[in-house]
Amino acid sequence: MKKIQLVEMGIIAAVLVMGYKMITSLLALITTLLFGLGSGINQNIMMAILPTFLFFAFYTITFFLLARNVKRLARFIYGQDEESLDLKLNKISVLHVIIIAICLSSFLQTVPNVIEYVAGQFISRPLEQFDYYDDRSLRVSFWNSLIGLVLSIILLVTAKNIAVFFGKDEHSFEIGGEKIEDNN
Repeated sequence: MKKIQLVEMGIIAAVLVMGYKMITSLLALITTLLFGLGSGINQNIMMAILPTFLFFAFYTITFFLLARNVKRLARFIYGQDEESLDLKLNKISVLHVIIIAICLSSFLQTVPNVIEYVAGQFISRPLEQFDYYDDRSLRVSFWNSLIGLVLSIILLVTAKNIAVFFGKDEHSFEIGGEKIEDNN
């Protein structure tokens, strides 16, 4: 493995993180809009969705910029050296581990909110302590966390296929100093 390939895998890992965060922020934006439009948040809807929209825009722009320029960024970061490393790593295996780490991190971040909301549904509160807007924000937080939890489980199950998709190499062979491309 060449050192520049290791840098490329690091950039691809960042692309995967940005893609995952882009999807979860889009789903958070959708749930905020769905739950926000039916409540008293209508009066100030822009201030309610602006942070989520800005995060979604940031993750989307970063995802596409990084994904389109992996090789160029790796050459910029590492330089033009083609120095080899005595490290035998399979690109797909490394990406698989990275995806599993992303999913487990998300899983651990979302589980407490889901458990807290479900446990809160079994605790009865006096009617005079009930606050509709507080309940609405808890519900939005619950749905955002539940969507993140389900998404992380789905990605965890399909992690190997995603790693294979992002880890496939260009098939080329070098014979006598001339690069020959494979048509597969």
